[in-house]
Amino acid sequence: MAEHDKLAQRLGIILTKLNGGQRLSINTLAEEFNVSERTIQRDLNVRLAYLPLQREGQHYSLDPSYFDRSNTSALFRLCEQVGATALFPDNHQSLFSQWLAPSGSPVFFLSGFNLDSESQQHQHLKPLAKAITHRCRVSIQWQGGLGTAVIAPYLLINHKGCWHLAGVSTDTLIIEPIANIIHVEELAETFMQQEDVIVQLKRMVANESMPVVEVILKAAACIAHNFLHRIVLPQQAMLKELDDGSLLLSSHVIDVMQLLPTIKAYLPHLQVISPTTLQAQLKRDVKVLLSQL
Repeated sequence: MAEHDKLAQRLGIILTKLNGGQRLSINTLAEEFNVSERTIQRDLNVRLAYLPLQREGQHYSLDPSYFDRSNTSALFRLCEQVGATALFPDNHQSLFSQWLAPSGSPVFFLSGFNLDSESQQHQHLKPLAKAITHRCRVSIQWQGGLGTAVIAPYLLINHKGCWHLAGVSTDTLIIEPIANIIHVEELAETFMQQEDVIVQLKRMVANESMPVVEVILKAAACIAHNFLHRIVLPQQAMLKELDDGSLLLSSHVIDVMQLLPTIKAYLPHLQVISPTTLQAQLKRDVKVLLSQL
């Protein structure tokens, strides 16, 4: 992503946080966007200097009288100009409005910031957002032959560019990548949201205690040097060097689909051993690519 795009989208996220009445900490924003505290200070004191910001030490908030929170059209246009709408699919206005001014409990929660330009997950955002708003349980069909599950959906979480569904399934808190979903069906059965569940789910994201999946890969001998001398994969570890010079590697990720761009860059010499969901998605993507040649 170009540097000016990152800047524009960062400012868009900061604007929506301010409009939501949040009290922003410089060091927390610096960690969230992976930039220096000086950069965040420049954002607030120079780039957003036209806003009536209230400052207390290292914390900033917006004068609540500046934005009419019942009317988000002006803020929507501003966020559209700075690029924050790229978080949502092309027909994003209704979802974006739910993010800026939810009619009830918030539907969306953002943590970290890094857009995934190859995401295929947007098609499920609208039905899931609708189910959360209506407090309806959903039936989810998962990729890779993992069957279906009935979930009480609480939040749609964008964690470092990847959308996740957070909720409760059989009395267990879950946060699962939306990219793993094949089909969503809203059920007639409703549920009562519990505030302590929302707090726990947000805490899981803040502490990065979201479920992590181990991915096992095999790198052919001709590309093995790339993985021996530098870290290519998230939490990369070498499990074994085989007799033919190839490597067995592991990577631990929250969303296995985030590895697809890297794996594709090394095809056909990087093979997915597990999980099967990633194998299946890679095969589908390659099949689509070949059909277009």
